[in-house]
Amino acid sequence: MNPPRVCIVVLAWNRREDTLECLRSLARVTEPEIRVILVDNASSDGTVEAARQEFPRIELIETGENLGYTGGNNAGIRRALELGADYVLILNNDTIVDPEFMREMLAVAARSEKIGFISPKIYFQNPPDLLWFAGARFCAWSGYGRMTGYRERDHGQYDQIREIDRPCGCAVLVSRRLCEEAGLMDPSLFLYMDEIEWMLRAKKKGFKAFFAPKAVVWHKVSASVGKENHPDAFYYGVRNTLYALNTHEPARSALRGCLRNLLIEMVFLFSVFKLRSGVREGFRATLDGVRDYRSSRMGRRGSD
Repeated sequence: MNPPRVCIVVLAWNRREDTLECLRSLARVTEPEIRVILVDNASSDGTVEAARQEFPRIELIETGENLGYTGGNNAGIRRALELGADYVLILNNDTIVDPEFMREMLAVAARSEKIGFISPKIYFQNPPDLLWFAGARFCAWSGYGRMTGYRERDHGQYDQIREIDRPCGCAVLVSRRLCEEAGLMDPSLFLYMDEIEWMLRAKKKGFKAFFAPKAVVWHKVSASVGKENHPDAFYYGVRNTLYALNTHEPARSALRGCLRNLLIEMVFLFSVFKLRSGVREGFRATLDGVRDYRSSRMGRRGSD
């Protein structure tokens, strides 16, 4: 039996040195044979030129504009499927992978055709033994999702292969079958909540998400102040959460729907007030997200 064909899609929007370091780590992957597709969302820092010079064999897609996380990744996924990929790995450009991570994820994927998403164990890059993702829970009532093991030291407490509520968009292996039956990412989301909306949609087709603990990735996020505190995280987070849940997990009555929407909005607003700085910007971004959801404004923030 032939090994599965795998394409890795790395989406870049600037961060040239991070992108190059990510590609170098992929070049050390032991097995199986992989094909890397670099999708550039109109970087302005020389990412394209540097990647072409150092990695001339990597396929490069230039979108010509910032299509967001969903639009840029979709461009790469479509190309991977055209090339006959059985699995597509979506990988952030600010990551470094273990050489054997792909083999470990494919071993989990082989357990069932209904395992459509597989996410690895993800650490902070610094310190490298501090967990960032070891699975996740998600509540469809409140829209609240918590990553298992977040900021914990790894003592082997999450070394079991298991089903999880949702994958992690930072690094996720997706089956061709899921893409064909459930579709690709929703481009209207642009950024954030994309993997959760995708998971809710895929669940309707019977697909599951699994955690592969022996597959290891390091993520360049700050252990003290993460990028999740950026105002855009609140804007896209609340808007896309409301959209995803009301589209795929509608409440049983109008009253329950109103109560859930209010709860989701309050969860995000409460999170803003826990910030050490940027409270005003986060508060405004959250209210903008609620307003745009109610007005059916999707896509990139401020694009209308």
